[in-house]
Amino acid sequence: MSKNNYFLGIDVGSTKCKAIAINEHQKIMAKAQRPVKGDPEKAAKECVKQIAKDLNNSKRKLKKNAIATGQNGDKISIKEKASEIIALGKGCYALAPDVRIIVDVGSFSMKAIKIDKTGKIKDYLLNDKCASGAGVLLDLVSEGLELDVEELSNVAFQAKNPIKISSQCSIFAESEVISYKNEGADIPDLIAGVCNSVAGRIYPLIRKLDKDPQTVSFTGGVAKCQKVVENLEERLELKLTKLPIEPEYLPAYGAAVIAMNGGEN
Repeated sequence: MSKNNYFLGIDVGSTKCKAIAINEHQKIMAKAQRPVKGDPEKAAKECVKQIAKDLNNSKRKLKKNAIATGQNGDKISIKEKASEIIALGKGCYALAPDVRIIVDVGSFSMKAIKIDKTGKIKDYLLNDKCASGAGVLLDLVSEGLELDVEELSNVAFQAKNPIKISSQCSIFAESEVISYKNEGADIPDLIAGVCNSVAGRIYPLIRKLDKDPQTVSFTGGVAKCQKVVENLEERLELKLTKLPIEPEYLPAYGAAVIAMNGGEN
């Protein structure tokens, strides 16, 4: 196999496009991320262009061994597609074969997946309610409080009495947060309440899938919020298994693994 033979996974989500190139040993060789901004094809092309440049390879060669996945994966000109559920399962199994539950939370989606000891999907659940359990709530709150999402956890860890956020809808939850802020609520307590609220929406999805989960990995952009991670661990009474990859890149990595193996089947 040529040293320039890479396998490309492209995850086109609702707000971001992530792409990863791996070699035949499943090692990450390059990655790229671009905002979708209503144009999935443009975002995907920019990611492929960046990876081709980083690897000193051609876009044409990369696209020959490419798999697209994600909410908008069917909207880009990559011929081969893969289910995001399958991509998450394959990616997690390749990185941590002992994990049995994967929970993935992005901007507008939340899903939990159960895999067996061979990496096959046994069951999965999707959030069929409001996006309040997804990253959009953290985005809305960070904008309302004029903080970056990355700063939320640092502030939340200073909380003494986290405020309970009761609204199930992300829009109403944002209004609730702004109302508390206008009333002079302590900001760390308020942000901690938001993070706990997000974890509280993730937890039942996992428990519905497995009443007694033993090994769980948390992926997606929301997994970068350590306060959400900590609260979810408290609810589950176990330490989440951290994967050796940035959490939002797992579907792209899984798609690359699928490409390496010649497709989903």
